[in-house]
Amino acid sequence: MKFLGELDEVATGRTQRCNRRLTDPNRLQAIRDTGLMDTPREEAFDRLARLAAELLNVPLTIVSLVDADKQFFKADFGLPSPFRETRELPIDASLCRYTLEGEPIISSNALADPFLKFHPSTGPWGIVAIIVLPLINPDGHVLGTFCCIEPKVREWTAHELKVMRELTASIMTEINLREQIAKLKTEQNLRDTFVAALTHDLRTPLTASKLSVQLLGRRHADMPSVQSSVARVTESLDRAERMIQNLLDASRIKAGKWVSLKVSECDFHEITVRALEELASVYTDRFVLKAEGAIKMVADPTGLRRIVDNLASNAAKYGAPGTPIEVVLGRRGGHVTLQVKNQGPPIDGGELLTIFEPFHRSRSARESAEKGWGLGLPLVKGLAEAHGGRATVTSSAQDGTCFTITLPLNAASRETFSAIADSQLAGENEPTGFRS
Repeated sequence: MKFLGELDEVATGRTQRCNRRLTDPNRLQAIRDTGLMDTPREEAFDRLARLAAELLNVPLTIVSLVDADKQFFKADFGLPSPFRETRELPIDASLCRYTLEGEPIISSNALADPFLKFHPSTGPWGIVAIIVLPLINPDGHVLGTFCCIEPKVREWTAHELKVMRELTASIMTEINLREQIAKLKTEQNLRDTFVAALTHDLRTPLTASKLSVQLLGRRHADMPSVQSSVARVTESLDRAERMIQNLLDASRIKAGKWVSLKVSECDFHEITVRALEELASVYTDRFVLKAEGAIKMVADPTGLRRIVDNLASNAAKYGAPGTPIEVVLGRRGGHVTLQVKNQGPPIDGGELLTIFEPFHRSRSARESAEKGWGLGLPLVKGLAEAHGGRATVTSSAQDGTCFTITLPLNAASRETFSAIADSQLAGENEPTGFRS
Protein backbone atom coordinates (compact mmCIF):
# COMPACT_ATOMS: atom_id res chain seq x y z
CA MET A 1 0.00 0.00 0.00
CA LYS A 2 1.46 3.35 -1.07
CA PHE A 3 0.24 6.40 0.83
CA LEU A 4 0.15 9.77 -0.93
CA GLY A 5 2.48 11.33 1.60
CA GLU A 6 4.88 10.57 4.41
CA LEU A 7 3.29 9.19 7.57
CA ASP A 8 4.47 10.16 11.03
CA GLU A 9 6.01 7.60 13.40
CA VAL A 10 2.73 6.75 15.13
CA ALA A 11 0.84 6.19 11.88
CA THR A 12 3.70 4.17 10.42
CA GLY A 13 3.73 1.89 13.47
CA ARG A 14 -0.01 1.33 13.15
CA THR A 15 0.21 0.35 9.49
CA GLN A 16 3.06 -2.07 10.18
CA ARG A 17 1.25 -3.80 13.03
CA CYS A 18 -1.97 -4.10 11.04
CA ASN A 19 -0.11 -5.43 8.00
CA ARG A 20 1.25 -8.25 10.13
CA ARG A 21 -2.29 -9.05 11.30
CA LEU A 22 -3.59 -9.05 7.74
CA THR A 23 -2.18 -12.49 6.89
CA ASP A 24 -2.44 -14.06 10.34
CA PRO A 25 -3.65 -17.62 9.57
CA ASN A 26 -5.72 -17.78 12.76
CA ARG A 27 -7.54 -14.56 11.84
CA LEU A 28 -8.15 -15.79 8.30
CA GLN A 29 -9.50 -19.08 9.65
CA ALA A 30 -11.83 -17.12 11.94
CA ILE A 31 -13.19 -15.30 8.88
CA ARG A 32 -13.73 -18.62 7.08
CA ASP A 33 -15.49 -20.00 10.14
CA THR A 34 -18.15 -17.29 9.86
CA GLY A 35 -19.22 -18.70 6.51
CA LEU A 36 -19.98 -15.14 5.34
CA MET A 37 -17.18 -14.45 2.88
CA ASP A 38 -18.42 -14.06 -0.73
CA THR A 39 -22.02 -14.83 0.25
CA PRO A 40 -25.19 -13.10 -1.02
CA ARG A 41 -26.71 -10.10 0.70
CA GLU A 42 -28.80 -10.88 3.80
CA GLU A 43 -31.52 -8.83 5.39
CA ALA A 44 -30.16 -9.51 8.89
CA PHE A 45 -27.07 -7.41 8.11
CA ASP A 46 -28.62 -4.96 5.61
CA ARG A 47 -31.17 -4.02 8.27
CA LEU A 48 -28.42 -2.90 10.65
CA ALA A 49 -26.70 -0.92 7.90
CA ARG A 50 -29.97 0.89 7.11
CA LEU A 51 -30.63 1.51 10.78
CA ALA A 52 -27.22 3.11 11.28
CA ALA A 53 -27.77 5.36 8.25
CA GLU A 54 -31.15 6.45 9.58
CA LEU A 55 -30.10 7.03 13.18
CA LEU A 56 -26.93 8.94 12.29
CA ASN A 57 -28.37 10.57 9.16
CA VAL A 58 -25.42 9.57 6.97
CA PRO A 59 -25.49 8.61 3.27
CA LEU A 60 -23.19 5.59 3.47
CA THR A 61 -22.78 2.67 5.89
CA ILE A 62 -20.93 -0.60 5.23
CA VAL A 63 -20.48 -3.96 6.96
CA SER A 64 -17.21 -5.49 5.69
CA LEU A 65 -15.01 -8.54 6.08
CA VAL A 66 -11.28 -7.88 5.62
CA ASP A 67 -9.52 -10.87 4.08
CA ALA A 68 -5.85 -11.12 3.10
CA ASP A 69 -6.43 -9.98 -0.47
CA LYS A 70 -9.69 -8.02 -0.45
CA GLN A 71 -12.35 -6.22 1.55
CA PHE A 72 -15.75 -7.87 1.05
CA PHE A 73 -18.90 -5.78 1.50
CA LYS A 74 -21.41 -8.05 3.26
CA ALA A 75 -24.02 -5.31 3.75
CA ASP A 76 -24.40 -1.62 3.01
CA PHE A 77 -26.63 1.38 2.70
CA GLY A 78 -25.83 3.83 -0.10
CA LEU A 79 -22.84 2.02 -1.62
CA PRO A 80 -22.16 3.52 -5.09
CA SER A 81 -21.46 1.66 -8.32
CA PRO A 82 -19.42 -0.28 -9.26
CA PHE A 83 -18.82 -1.40 -5.67
CA ARG A 84 -22.49 -2.14 -5.04
CA GLU A 85 -22.33 -4.68 -7.87
CA THR A 86 -18.87 -6.16 -7.27
CA ARG A 87 -19.20 -5.93 -3.46
CA GLU A 88 -15.47 -5.98 -2.96
CA LEU A 89 -12.37 -3.78 -2.88
CA PRO A 90 -8.72 -4.77 -3.45
CA ILE A 91 -6.92 -4.93 -0.12
CA ASP A 92 -4.38 -2.28 -1.21
CA ALA A 93 -7.24 0.21 -1.51
CA SER A 94 -8.78 -0.73 1.85
CA LEU A 95 -8.83 1.74 4.72
CA CYS A 96 -10.54 -0.79 7.04
CA ARG A 97 -7.42 -2.99 7.10
CA TYR A 98 -5.91 -0.50 9.54
CA THR A 99 -8.29 -1.56 12.31
CA LEU A 100 -6.84 -5.09 12.52
CA GLU A 101 -5.14 -4.29 15.83
CA GLY A 102 -8.59 -3.65 17.28
CA GLU A 103 -8.34 0.15 17.25
CA PRO A 104 -11.19 2.11 15.59
CA ILE A 105 -10.74 4.90 13.07
CA ILE A 106 -12.80 7.95 14.02
CA SER A 107 -12.38 11.36 12.43
CA SER A 108 -14.51 14.47 11.97
CA ASN A 109 -12.34 15.64 9.04
CA ALA A 110 -10.25 13.02 7.24
CA LEU A 111 -8.74 15.67 4.96
CA ALA A 112 -6.98 17.23 7.96
CA ASP A 113 -6.13 13.94 9.70
CA PRO A 114 -2.34 13.18 9.62
CA PHE A 115 -3.07 9.54 8.73
CA LEU A 116 -6.28 9.58 6.70
CA LYS A 117 -5.40 12.51 4.43
CA PHE A 118 -2.64 10.44 2.82
CA HIS A 119 -4.74 7.34 2.21
CA PRO A 120 -5.49 6.95 -1.53
CA SER A 121 -9.16 6.09 -0.94
CA THR A 122 -10.03 9.19 1.05
CA GLY A 123 -10.53 11.50 -1.95
CA PRO A 124 -12.13 9.11 -4.47
CA TRP A 125 -14.58 7.81 -1.86
CA GLY A 126 -15.52 11.29 -0.68
CA ILE A 127 -14.47 10.45 2.86
CA VAL A 128 -14.51 13.45 5.19
CA ALA A 129 -16.12 12.46 8.49
CA ILE A 130 -15.83 8.74 9.23
CA ILE A 131 -16.37 6.11 11.94
CA VAL A 132 -14.77 2.69 11.40
CA LEU A 133 -15.32 0.16 14.21
CA PRO A 134 -13.65 -3.27 14.15
CA LEU A 135 -15.73 -6.46 14.29
CA ILE A 136 -13.88 -8.46 16.95
CA ASN A 137 -14.77 -12.09 17.67
CA PRO A 138 -14.57 -13.72 21.14
CA ASP A 139 -11.00 -14.88 20.41
CA GLY A 140 -9.86 -11.31 19.75
CA HIS A 141 -9.53 -11.62 15.97
CA VAL A 142 -10.71 -8.67 13.87
CA LEU A 143 -12.95 -10.07 11.15
CA GLY A 144 -13.84 -6.79 9.48
CA THR A 145 -15.49 -3.47 10.20
CA PHE A 146 -18.72 -1.55 10.49
CA CYS A 147 -18.35 2.00 9.22
CA CYS A 148 -20.31 5.11 8.36
CA ILE A 149 -19.12 7.90 6.07
CA GLU A 150 -20.15 11.54 5.78
CA PRO A 151 -18.84 13.60 2.79
CA LYS A 152 -18.50 16.76 4.90
CA VAL A 153 -16.89 17.86 8.14
CA ARG A 154 -18.87 16.61 11.13
CA GLU A 155 -18.19 16.37 14.83
CA TRP A 156 -19.47 13.01 16.01
CA THR A 157 -21.43 13.17 19.26
CA ALA A 158 -21.03 10.73 22.14
CA HIS A 159 -24.56 9.48 21.42
CA GLU A 160 -23.73 8.79 17.77
CA LEU A 161 -20.60 6.88 18.72
CA LYS A 162 -22.62 4.85 21.22
CA VAL A 163 -25.21 4.01 18.55
CA MET A 164 -22.47 2.75 16.22
CA ARG A 165 -20.88 0.68 18.97
CA GLU A 166 -24.22 -0.89 19.91
CA LEU A 167 -25.00 -1.76 16.29
CA THR A 168 -21.50 -3.19 15.89
CA ALA A 169 -22.17 -5.39 18.92
CA SER A 170 -25.43 -6.51 17.28
CA ILE A 171 -23.56 -7.50 14.13
CA MET A 172 -21.12 -9.56 16.16
CA THR A 173 -23.98 -11.17 18.08
CA GLU A 174 -25.51 -12.29 14.78
CA ILE A 175 -22.17 -13.64 13.55
CA ASN A 176 -21.38 -15.43 16.82
CA LEU A 177 -24.83 -17.04 17.03
CA ARG A 178 -24.51 -18.33 13.49
CA GLU A 179 -21.12 -19.82 14.27
CA GLN A 180 -22.44 -21.50 17.40
CA ILE A 181 -25.36 -22.99 15.46
CA ALA A 182 -23.00 -24.27 12.77
CA LYS A 183 -20.73 -25.83 15.41
CA LEU A 184 -23.69 -27.47 17.13
CA LYS A 185 -24.85 -28.95 13.83
CA THR A 186 -21.36 -30.29 13.17
CA GLU A 187 -21.16 -31.75 16.66
CA GLN A 188 -24.60 -33.31 16.27
CA ASN A 189 -23.60 -34.94 12.98
CA LEU A 190 -20.38 -36.27 14.53
CA ARG A 191 -22.27 -37.55 17.56
CA ASP A 192 -24.89 -39.25 15.42
CA THR A 193 -22.20 -40.87 13.29
CA PHE A 194 -20.31 -41.99 16.39
CA VAL A 195 -23.40 -43.39 18.08
CA ALA A 196 -24.46 -45.25 14.94
CA ALA A 197 -20.99 -46.75 14.48
CA LEU A 198 -20.62 -47.60 18.17
CA THR A 199 -24.00 -49.26 18.51
CA HIS A 200 -23.48 -51.24 15.29
CA ASP A 201 -20.07 -52.46 16.44
CA LEU A 202 -21.42 -53.36 19.88
CA ARG A 203 -24.50 -55.20 18.67
CA THR A 204 -22.52 -57.63 16.51
CA PRO A 205 -20.55 -59.24 19.38
CA LEU A 206 -23.61 -59.11 21.63
CA THR A 207 -25.67 -61.05 19.11
CA ALA A 208 -22.90 -63.61 18.72
CA SER A 209 -22.61 -63.93 22.50
CA LYS A 210 -26.35 -64.46 22.96
CA LEU A 211 -26.41 -67.17 20.29
CA SER A 212 -23.47 -68.93 21.94
CA VAL A 213 -25.09 -68.76 25.38
CA GLN A 214 -28.41 -70.09 24.03
CA LEU A 215 -26.57 -72.94 22.32
CA LEU A 216 -24.78 -73.75 25.58
CA GLY A 217 -28.08 -73.78 27.41
CA ARG A 218 -29.61 -76.22 24.93
CA ARG A 219 -26.61 -78.55 25.09
CA HIS A 220 -26.75 -78.70 28.88
CA ALA A 221 -30.48 -78.50 29.46
CA ASP A 222 -30.21 -81.14 32.20
CA MET A 223 -27.69 -79.19 34.31
CA PRO A 224 -29.35 -76.64 36.66
CA SER A 225 -26.06 -74.88 37.46
CA VAL A 226 -25.42 -74.24 33.75
CA GLN A 227 -28.98 -73.06 33.22
CA SER A 228 -28.60 -70.62 36.12
CA SER A 229 -25.40 -69.22 34.62
CA VAL A 230 -26.98 -69.01 31.18
CA ALA A 231 -29.91 -67.05 32.63
CA ARG A 232 -27.59 -64.57 34.37
CA VAL A 233 -25.45 -64.03 31.26
CA THR A 234 -28.55 -63.68 29.07
CA GLU A 235 -29.99 -61.12 31.46
CA SER A 236 -26.74 -59.10 31.35
CA LEU A 237 -26.62 -59.25 27.56
CA ASP A 238 -30.26 -58.14 27.37
CA ARG A 239 -29.43 -55.22 29.66
CA ALA A 240 -26.50 -54.25 27.43
CA GLU A 241 -28.82 -54.32 24.41
CA ARG A 242 -31.30 -52.08 26.20
CA MET A 243 -28.49 -49.63 27.01
CA ILE A 244 -27.52 -49.55 23.33
CA GLN A 245 -31.13 -48.90 22.35
CA ASN A 246 -31.34 -46.16 24.98
CA LEU A 247 -28.26 -44.52 23.51
CA LEU A 248 -29.70 -44.67 20.00
CA ASP A 249 -33.06 -43.28 21.08
CA ALA A 250 -31.45 -40.53 23.17
CA SER A 251 -29.48 -39.48 20.10
CA ARG A 252 -32.69 -39.35 18.05
CA ILE A 253 -34.47 -37.34 20.73
CA LYS A 254 -31.63 -34.83 20.97
CA ALA A 255 -31.80 -34.45 17.18
CA GLY A 256 -35.51 -33.61 17.48
CA LYS A 257 -36.74 -36.88 15.97
CA TRP A 258 -39.50 -39.23 17.10
CA VAL A 259 -38.61 -42.47 18.82
CA SER A 260 -39.82 -45.27 16.53
CA LEU A 261 -42.86 -47.20 17.77
CA LYS A 262 -44.41 -50.58 16.96
CA VAL A 263 -48.00 -50.15 18.04
CA SER A 264 -50.45 -52.95 18.76
CA GLU A 265 -53.31 -53.68 21.13
CA CYS A 266 -51.99 -54.07 24.67
CA ASP A 267 -52.96 -53.78 28.34
CA PHE A 268 -51.05 -51.03 30.15
CA HIS A 269 -52.05 -52.46 33.54
CA GLU A 270 -50.64 -55.88 32.69
CA ILE A 271 -47.43 -54.34 31.35
CA THR A 272 -47.03 -52.30 34.54
CA VAL A 273 -47.62 -55.31 36.80
CA ARG A 274 -44.96 -57.37 34.98
CA ALA A 275 -42.46 -54.51 35.10
CA LEU A 276 -42.93 -53.91 38.82
CA GLU A 277 -42.70 -57.63 39.61
CA GLU A 278 -39.29 -57.83 37.93
CA LEU A 279 -38.07 -54.60 39.57
CA ALA A 280 -39.22 -55.89 42.99
CA SER A 281 -36.56 -58.61 42.76
CA VAL A 282 -33.93 -55.86 42.70
CA TYR A 283 -35.51 -53.15 44.86
CA THR A 284 -37.52 -55.39 47.23
CA ASP A 285 -41.25 -54.96 47.80
CA ARG A 286 -41.38 -51.14 47.71
CA PHE A 287 -43.77 -50.66 44.80
CA VAL A 288 -47.45 -50.01 45.51
CA LEU A 289 -49.62 -50.19 42.39
CA LYS A 290 -52.98 -48.41 42.39
CA ALA A 291 -55.01 -49.10 39.29
CA GLU A 292 -58.54 -49.38 37.92
CA GLY A 293 -58.09 -52.78 36.33
CA ALA A 294 -57.29 -53.51 32.70
CA ILE A 295 -56.39 -50.51 30.53
CA LYS A 296 -56.59 -51.53 26.89
CA MET A 297 -54.56 -49.35 24.54
CA VAL A 298 -53.23 -49.19 21.01
CA ALA A 299 -49.61 -48.39 21.80
CA ASP A 300 -46.06 -49.72 21.69
CA PRO A 301 -45.89 -52.35 24.48
CA THR A 302 -42.10 -52.18 24.63
CA GLY A 303 -42.23 -48.39 24.84
CA LEU A 304 -44.74 -48.51 27.69
CA ARG A 305 -42.56 -51.04 29.52
CA ARG A 306 -39.50 -48.78 29.13
CA ILE A 307 -41.48 -45.84 30.57
CA VAL A 308 -42.48 -47.83 33.65
CA ASP A 309 -39.02 -49.37 34.08
CA ASN A 310 -37.24 -46.03 33.94
CA LEU A 311 -39.60 -44.12 36.22
CA ALA A 312 -39.95 -46.88 38.81
CA SER A 313 -36.22 -47.69 38.96
CA ASN A 314 -35.37 -43.97 39.19
CA ALA A 315 -37.78 -43.58 42.10
CA ALA A 316 -36.17 -46.55 43.85
CA LYS A 317 -32.62 -45.32 43.22
CA TYR A 318 -33.02 -41.67 44.18
CA GLY A 319 -35.99 -41.63 46.55
CA ALA A 320 -35.70 -41.98 50.32
CA PRO A 321 -34.41 -45.53 51.09
CA GLY A 322 -37.03 -47.96 52.37
CA THR A 323 -40.02 -45.74 51.65
CA PRO A 324 -42.90 -46.98 49.46
CA ILE A 325 -43.10 -45.94 45.81
CA GLU A 326 -46.63 -45.30 44.55
CA VAL A 327 -47.44 -46.20 40.95
CA VAL A 328 -50.89 -44.94 39.96
CA LEU A 329 -52.68 -45.86 36.74
CA GLY A 330 -55.89 -44.11 35.74
CA ARG A 331 -58.11 -43.55 32.74
CA ARG A 332 -60.14 -40.44 31.89
CA GLY A 333 -61.96 -40.08 28.60
CA GLY A 334 -59.59 -40.74 25.72
CA HIS A 335 -56.37 -40.75 27.70
CA VAL A 336 -54.55 -42.68 30.41
CA THR A 337 -52.23 -41.38 33.12
CA LEU A 338 -49.31 -43.04 34.85
CA GLN A 339 -47.94 -41.42 38.02
CA VAL A 340 -44.83 -42.57 39.86
CA LYS A 341 -44.38 -40.96 43.29
CA ASN A 342 -41.50 -41.24 45.74
CA GLN A 343 -40.52 -39.52 48.99
CA GLY A 344 -37.15 -37.91 49.63
CA PRO A 345 -35.26 -34.66 49.02
CA PRO A 346 -37.06 -32.54 46.42
CA ILE A 347 -35.58 -31.72 43.03
CA ASP A 348 -34.47 -28.08 42.81
CA GLY A 349 -36.79 -25.79 40.85
CA GLY A 350 -34.09 -24.90 38.33
CA GLU A 351 -33.32 -28.56 37.65
CA LEU A 352 -36.99 -29.32 37.01
CA LEU A 353 -36.69 -27.21 33.86
CA THR A 354 -33.87 -29.34 32.42
CA ILE A 355 -34.50 -32.73 33.97
CA PHE A 356 -35.82 -34.23 30.71
CA GLU A 357 -32.79 -33.12 28.67
CA PRO A 358 -30.50 -35.89 27.39
CA PHE A 359 -27.41 -36.58 29.52
CA HIS A 360 -28.65 -34.27 32.29
CA ARG A 361 -28.45 -35.60 35.83
CA SER A 362 -29.90 -33.80 38.83
CA ARG A 363 -27.67 -32.86 41.73
CA SER A 364 -29.12 -35.62 43.92
CA ALA A 365 -28.40 -38.16 41.17
CA ARG A 366 -24.82 -36.92 40.78
CA GLU A 367 -24.23 -37.04 44.54
CA SER A 368 -25.73 -40.52 44.97
CA ALA A 369 -23.82 -43.78 44.69
CA GLU A 370 -25.95 -44.70 41.66
CA LYS A 371 -24.23 -44.38 38.30
CA GLY A 372 -26.06 -43.41 35.13
CA TRP A 373 -25.88 -41.66 31.79
CA GLY A 374 -28.79 -39.29 32.24
CA LEU A 375 -30.77 -41.04 29.49
CA GLY A 376 -33.74 -42.51 31.37
CA LEU A 377 -35.92 -39.43 31.75
CA PRO A 378 -35.27 -38.06 28.23
CA LEU A 379 -36.33 -41.48 26.90
CA VAL A 380 -39.49 -41.39 29.01
CA LYS A 381 -40.37 -37.97 27.62
CA GLY A 382 -39.45 -39.00 24.06
CA LEU A 383 -41.55 -42.16 24.25
CA ALA A 384 -44.50 -40.27 25.73
CA GLU A 385 -44.36 -37.65 22.97
CA ALA A 386 -43.93 -40.30 20.27
CA HIS A 387 -47.26 -41.72 21.46
CA GLY A 388 -48.78 -38.23 21.28
CA GLY A 389 -48.59 -37.70 25.04
CA ARG A 390 -46.54 -35.75 27.51
CA ALA A 391 -44.31 -36.09 30.56
CA THR A 392 -44.34 -33.69 33.53
CA VAL A 393 -42.83 -33.60 37.00
CA THR A 394 -43.53 -31.90 40.32
CA SER A 395 -41.36 -32.00 43.41
CA SER A 396 -41.59 -30.59 46.94
CA ALA A 397 -40.38 -31.46 50.41
CA GLN A 398 -43.97 -32.00 51.59
CA ASP A 399 -45.37 -34.10 48.74
CA GLY A 400 -42.24 -35.73 47.37
CA THR A 401 -41.50 -36.13 43.66
CA CYS A 402 -44.15 -37.18 41.16
CA PHE A 403 -43.62 -37.94 37.47
CA THR A 404 -46.82 -37.95 35.43
CA ILE A 405 -47.16 -39.50 31.99
CA THR A 406 -50.32 -38.75 30.02
CA LEU A 407 -50.99 -40.82 26.89
CA PRO A 408 -53.84 -41.21 24.39
CA LEU A 409 -55.56 -44.59 24.45
CA ASN A 410 -54.83 -44.81 20.74
CA ALA A 411 -51.33 -43.75 19.63
CA ALA A 412 -52.68 -43.21 16.11
CA SER A 413 -54.54 -40.14 17.45
CA ARG A 414 -51.37 -38.38 18.64
CA GLU A 415 -51.76 -35.49 16.17
CA THR A 416 -54.94 -34.31 17.88
CA PHE A 417 -54.25 -35.50 21.41
CA SER A 418 -52.46 -32.43 22.77
CA ALA A 419 -55.35 -30.07 22.07
CA ILE A 420 -57.91 -32.50 23.46
CA ALA A 421 -55.85 -33.30 26.55
CA ASP A 422 -55.51 -29.63 27.51
CA SER A 423 -59.24 -29.37 28.04
CA GLN A 424 -59.65 -32.82 29.58
CA LEU A 425 -56.84 -32.33 32.09
CA ALA A 426 -58.00 -28.94 33.32
CA GLY A 427 -59.12 -29.24 36.92
CA GLU A 428 -58.90 -33.00 36.93
CA ASN A 429 -58.32 -34.87 40.19
CA GLU A 430 -55.67 -37.49 40.72
CA PRO A 431 -56.82 -40.97 39.54
CA THR A 432 -57.65 -43.47 42.27
CA GLY A 433 -57.82 -47.25 42.38
CA PHE A 434 -56.93 -50.31 44.37
CA ARG A 435 -53.71 -51.74 45.62
CA SER A 436 -52.55 -54.80 43.72
